[in-house]
Amino acid sequence: MNKGQQQNGEHRAKIKKMQEMLNNTEQNMKDTEFAIEHADTAAGREKRREKNAMRMEAVEDTRREIEEERSNL
Repeated sequence: MNKGQQQNGEHRAKIKKMQEMLNNTEQNMKDTEFAIEHADTAAGREKRREKNAMRMEAVEDTRREIEEERSNL
C-alpha cells in the first residue's frame, strides 16, 4: 500500500467514525425531543431544548467536517 492509499484509508476511517458520532447525536436529539414532550417542569423542558440546540450546532459542524474529509479522498 502506498502513502496515498494509506491516507485515503485514514480519511475513510475518520469519515466512518464521524458518521457514527453524527448518527448517535441525531438519535440523542430524537430521544430528547420525546423527553421534552413528557418533561414534568418548564425548567426541565428548557434545559433539554438548550442541550438539543448545542447538539444541532455539533451536527452541523460534523457534517462540514465530513464533507471536508470527503474532499480529501
